[in-house]
Amino acid sequence: MPLTVERVESSRQKREYIALPFQVNGKDPYWIPALFMDARNSLNRKRHPFHEHADVEFFLARDDSGRVVGRVCAIVNHAFVDYHGEKTGHFGFFETFRNQEAATALLNAASDWVRARDMERIQGPFNFSTNETCGCLVDGFQTPPMIMMPHNPPWYEELILGAGFHKEMDLLAYWAEKDVHNFDRLARVADLVRRRENVTLRPLNMKRFREDLRIVMDIYRECWCENWGFVPITAREFDGLAQEMKMMLVPSMAPVVEFDGVPVAFGVALPDANMGIARGRGRLLPTILALKVPPFKVKIDRVRVMLMGVKKEFRGRGLEALIVDSMVRESHRLGMARGELSWVLENNIPMRAILEKEIKADIYKRYRIFQKEF
Repeated sequence: MPLTVERVESSRQKREYIALPFQVNGKDPYWIPALFMDARNSLNRKRHPFHEHADVEFFLARDDSGRVVGRVCAIVNHAFVDYHGEKTGHFGFFETFRNQEAATALLNAASDWVRARDMERIQGPFNFSTNETCGCLVDGFQTPPMIMMPHNPPWYEELILGAGFHKEMDLLAYWAEKDVHNFDRLARVADLVRRRENVTLRPLNMKRFREDLRIVMDIYRECWCENWGFVPITAREFDGLAQEMKMMLVPSMAPVVEFDGVPVAFGVALPDANMGIARGRGRLLPTILALKVPPFKVKIDRVRVMLMGVKKEFRGRGLEALIVDSMVRESHRLGMARGELSWVLENNIPMRAILEKEIKADIYKRYRIFQKEF
């Protein structure tokens, strides 16, 4: 029997779909699995909020012995199509052994599925959109991924290109360490901004967590709405993200900038919970123990600066430097003297200038989005 591609429908197929990443990546010391709970939830069209505004189909590939050798999902995200006014479908959750035949068959199945729904091109990988994990790691395989960032074998780029795709956009991750990189210039710029601008910084208010996070997300929508790949986040998606972040959030590492008492900018840095998630190997209880409960609790000594936004009318005043400096100072105070600033679009020249010129941070990982036109 030749290689076949099938839709995921039965409970057995769903279990095979969830298990495959462990078979492909299990020997990679840097790979960190998603929680089984989250993996099952992504397949559940009734529970996961993404399915409310998207059509999604999940596929498995089997070799001639019946063994599962790859998986993918095909996506038509109507929120993306409506917002951008372009007929672009997506693929995601791509996993396969080093098998070009399987990769091509899976990506062709995803392409055919979105093309049948009147799409003109397909991009990926997105799990499920830019509001979640996305991108294929193409450089920086020798270190583990940070929280909410993907990791994959080095041959994925080769397989995706071999299936007729080409590069569309790179997402960059920067690395900075207290004893390696110089934060003095950033601190001087931040101090100048504090003296010059009538702004104040405050931590995220955990007593008004949902209200404060909605303020942050409103600024985020305004700041990112013109960016490549942006998709408006729905209320239910927002609620899910809020609960996920709340478990890891340190208020002082999520500064809100106010002008005359009105929030105009923000930043969010998270301790790298992957250091605990790695211990759990997909299981919820060991993960919670590793993150929360002494003596099992893992010491987290690195941080990911993951979100930042400044309202349009307040850009060009140095607020970006003020926010980054605040998060860096606080992470150092809390014993997290190294970390990642991610992700940054390769065409985001202002942010890249801050990271490369003010901090001298290094691009240490590169994630790629691929595209194929029909």
